[in-house]
Amino acid sequence: MNTSVQSDSPFTQLRKFVWYSLLRVPWLIGYNLGGALVLVGFFGLTSQGQDMLRISAERGFGLDDNGLLWNLLLLVGTFAASLTFWYTSRLLLARDYASYPLPSPYADLGRRWWPRLVGTAVPLAIAWTFNGVGADGPALAVTLSRAYLAMAILLLAFYVLRRSLFSISREYMIAERLEEVPEAHRRRARALLLSAFVLLVAFIAVPVYLPQGLGAPAIAVLGVMGVALFGTAVLTYLPMSKGGPAATLTALLLAVLFGFWNHNHPIRLADETGGDAVRALWRPAPAERFRAVTGPAGGAEPVVFVTAAGGGIRAAYWTASVLAALEAELGEAFSERLFAISGVSGGSVGAAAYVTLKRAQLNAGEDGPLLDPVRRVLGNDFLSPVVAGLLFPDLAQRFFPFPVSLADRQRFLERSFELAFHGDARRLFSGPFQNLYAGAAGEELPSLLLNTTVVETGQRAVLSDLKVGGLPGVVDLFESRYQLAAIRTSAAAGASARFTYVSPAGRVDIADDDHIRLVDGGYFENSGAATMGDLIALLDDSLRNGSRDSDPPFRPLLIVINNDPTAPALCRRDNGADDQLQGDRFNAAVSEVAAPIRALFETRGARQQIAEVKAARLVEAMGGGVVEMPLAAVLDVRLAAARAAATEPLTDADVAEIRRKYLEPPLGWSMSQEVRDGMDATLDAPPPDLAKQIEYLARALGGGTIPPCDPM
Repeated sequence: MNTSVQSDSPFTQLRKFVWYSLLRVPWLIGYNLGGALVLVGFFGLTSQGQDMLRISAERGFGLDDNGLLWNLLLLVGTFAASLTFWYTSRLLLARDYASYPLPSPYADLGRRWWPRLVGTAVPLAIAWTFNGVGADGPALAVTLSRAYLAMAILLLAFYVLRRSLFSISREYMIAERLEEVPEAHRRRARALLLSAFVLLVAFIAVPVYLPQGLGAPAIAVLGVMGVALFGTAVLTYLPMSKGGPAATLTALLLAVLFGFWNHNHPIRLADETGGDAVRALWRPAPAERFRAVTGPAGGAEPVVFVTAAGGGIRAAYWTASVLAALEAELGEAFSERLFAISGVSGGSVGAAAYVTLKRAQLNAGEDGPLLDPVRRVLGNDFLSPVVAGLLFPDLAQRFFPFPVSLADRQRFLERSFELAFHGDARRLFSGPFQNLYAGAAGEELPSLLLNTTVVETGQRAVLSDLKVGGLPGVVDLFESRYQLAAIRTSAAAGASARFTYVSPAGRVDIADDDHIRLVDGGYFENSGAATMGDLIALLDDSLRNGSRDSDPPFRPLLIVINNDPTAPALCRRDNGADDQLQGDRFNAAVSEVAAPIRALFETRGARQQIAEVKAARLVEAMGGGVVEMPLAAVLDVRLAAARAAATEPLTDADVAEIRRKYLEPPLGWSMSQEVRDGMDATLDAPPPDLAKQIEYLARALGGGTIPPCDPM
């Protein structure tokens, strides 16, 4: 043993072991360790990652839905990433660096085992997630779980036993002290980096169909592997092997510097030279539009207003499905009285999809149900293009000194929205938003109010066929100074759904070389109720001509589409939550750090609740009614089915297990067939609570009264 080690006290030896093996070694291989942790967290801890693996199990290895390529690439990609994490970590730790000493024997254990751990973590996480999916999911999930578990075990065995298996010297890796990486190793690294660059260019050229063919899981693995390889080989090994420090800080400083010029996230406008010219459109004030729609009957008939809360793809799918299902169930009594929809984030995407399909149907002179079309459109995989854009071209853009709009990851998302439609609907969704409302057919559509948030001021900003400048504190983005007359329908919906960091803030250039940036409407308020309440109040005031002596000029019906499965009911009549404070147990240990962040996050939900309550109270004060269409009803369907199939009453543990599996559809941009089937079943055979809401709406549309909402 080293004499200096012998002279160290046991406490000093422990301290040095912790410092070198448990802290400095993993810090040196931080790119690989971070990459492995990102993938483990994505697949093992997020609802979107778990659901992506459920999709993999559903697709299997068939040819009809590209399952064979999808799963083979994930298998091969995971194997390659695991080997890369281990191999590059091993080579990086095999050197002694003057600027980063790792003395023996204190660093020995870390230098041996950290590469092995990062090399097996990802297949283990995927195996664990597939095993959870297989408990009540596709049968192939169990097989895939075993395959990835076997991969992890075999890789770990290879990492530990390779010297014995291949008769290599039994000296520890740390004793080899490579002075130079062999040329064969360099060629492999260059080939991998070149492959990542080729994939980057290919994604720019084919931003939707190629990522959807490869699949988000494989793209995530390959993208993170590429980042880790570049960081380990180029930013860490090369400069440190020459006696200098790692170049990570230099790369970050370059990204910050280039950020002054390389903003590549402009709001996408239609190409007017390609046949997408904006048609002349008169944007009426809300009261003018209301008079044109209701005619001389005025307030004699109920008028429907809808709010559609945010929540990614689950919000988009649920919003469009609810609107289409209500139209199919209630017919013209609903569709002809639907005046406006106020959407946020995914709710805006769903509302815009419904209106686009409605307009295409009117253009074709058809009159069929829209439920199946909206399900086909919004059942697509929108996540894979986003992941491809995020991890490849848009990440590379951060280190370019000039903007490349084709690398904008929001373009990948919006193009995937557009290509999910077919025929005239695709033209409408990829064309100018204002063209949706041009001509006589536009007068038959409900108005859209797509809510977004201005980064620089925190204000609501709204894209609408109505003039909304009269709403308090609202920026009307179709005012001429914002130069958005030609904004695409996909970009208008996308502007409301720019939830950072999945989507970037969108830039809007205005006069005097100034600009504003737009982010998700949920930053201001996530239900759309604030804007809808202001719209109803403005209509009430305008149609009364400022006088409060007369009866309300119309009878509003407010439909609240809530896309949060954990949210309480708004109305007390529907067992809504009372106003007593609730929350997690206080934890003094983390309060100083977590409390401010937690408070900022929770105020978002509180603002939504306040906005919904204010809108509901206003509607009822005008003699109208409130109807809720909550996504939480999906759980009711599952519980009802389980109770019907059980021979004995369900225990609390049974209910908890069902809640774990079905309560939370993912917040990302794709959903498995299992999740969509659950949402579809909710509308096809509504459970009692949801059926009651539909009954309320039918009664109100027929001129009857419904029980007061009595919001808390």
